[in-house]
Amino acid sequence: SMSLLPRSHTQFQTKEYWDSFFQKRSSPFEWYGEYLDLCHVLHKYLKPQNKVLIIGCGNSKLSEDLYDVGFQGIENIDISETVIKQMTVKNKDKRPLMRFIVMDILSMSYESDVFDCVL
Repeated sequence: SMSLLPRSHTQFQTKEYWDSFFQKRSSPFEWYGEYLDLCHVLHKYLKPQNKVLIIGCGNSKLSEDLYDVGFQGIENIDISETVIKQMTVKNKDKRPLMRFIVMDILSMSYESDVFDCVL
C-alpha cells in the first residue's frame, strides 16, 4: 500500500523505516522477482555447496527457496531487527542451517573471501 512508501528517498537508508515497513507488511516482498523468475540464472552460477550471503534480505522468500532446493550455506543480513526476528522465527525449524543476522552492509563484520556469492 502507499502508506509503506517513504516520504523521501533518504528514508530507505534508515533502520527505523525498514522496521516500520516490516511491522506493517508481513507478506514477502521481492525486490528482484520470484525464485522461479531467477532460478535459471542463479543455477547457472551457483553450486549447492557454495556459501551465499544475501544482503538486505528483508522477508524475501529467495533464501528459503534456495535452501529448499539444496543450498544450505546461506546467511541473510538486514539492517532491520524486526524482519530478522520474524525470519529467524519463521525458518528456525524448517531450515535450521540458515542464518539471519542484523547487520548493516556498510559495516559488515565478515572476513574477506568468506562467501562464494553475494546476492
